[in-house]
Amino acid sequence: MNVEELLIKLEQERIPSRWYSVNGNLASDIYMLRKVHNYWEFFYVDERGNQNNGYRRFNDESEACNYMFDKLIYEKEH
Repeated sequence: MNVEELLIKLEQERIPSRWYSVNGNLASDIYMLRKVHNYWEFFYVDERGNQNNGYRRFNDESEACNYMFDKLIYEKEH
């Protein structure tokens, strides 16, 4: 899955857009996925602005997108 497919799937699953950001600006209380040079970062920014919560680094866009999708589906269900 690539970023475009991820965004479509998140919308189809009715995941609130306020829960996440893909290659966007940092905000609080949000899951982030962003490309940095030749790798992808995933992390959660808590309400205090701390950025290293659940940090994961991926070399593959598909792996990063699948991880974020699975994480957000889990959050939706719990």
